[in-house]
Amino acid sequence: MKKEEGVLPRDHYRYFYVAHFGLDDAYYRDKVILDIGCGPCGSLEWASMASRRIGLDPLAREYLQLGANLHKMEYIDSPAENIPMKDAECDAVFSFNSLDHVENVDLTVKEIKRVTRPRGIFLLLLGESSAYGLRTASINPKQVIESLRPEFICESLQVYKPVVEGLYESICADEKISQPEDTKERGYMSAKFVRATI
Repeated sequence: MKKEEGVLPRDHYRYFYVAHFGLDDAYYRDKVILDIGCGPCGSLEWASMASRRIGLDPLAREYLQLGANLHKMEYIDSPAENIPMKDAECDAVFSFNSLDHVENVDLTVKEIKRVTRPRGIFLLLLGESSAYGLRTASINPKQVIESLRPEFICESLQVYKPVVEGLYESICADEKISQPEDTKERGYMSAKFVRATI
């Protein structure tokens, strides 16, 4: 993963957190944003308008020793199953190519629900190695959506064909699978969820 992400310019990150989901930089102004499984490459450095930009990763301590301490964002060394943040503290939570790497998906989803404020967003990019046990088969968008209900409402959903190597590259190739919620095809899931006020 470090090899794949290490060559990506900072603008790469902005695109996926912003334009890909129909947002603009102004949306993040004065917000607390959290990137789960952030990796070592400064994924939130672009978000200078946010009040806090936090990367959560169980390897964060190692990343800081490798130079991440120079990044313009916070790193928290913790697993996603136990996020050391207050209830409803985050305006936006991201899981890009990371939900399929956690040890306990149900606990992670519970934590995402807990730390996201009402009307906050959860942005998800999920690879072919889905978090729901479908390691070599298709992802199951319906199952992912159900796991986030009733707290989150799915506002947008796409599944992209794996036409080139890598999640980000396939999304940029923009070959979408029709009827993404019901697909059984292999692909990469992109979804935007909004936290309900209930």
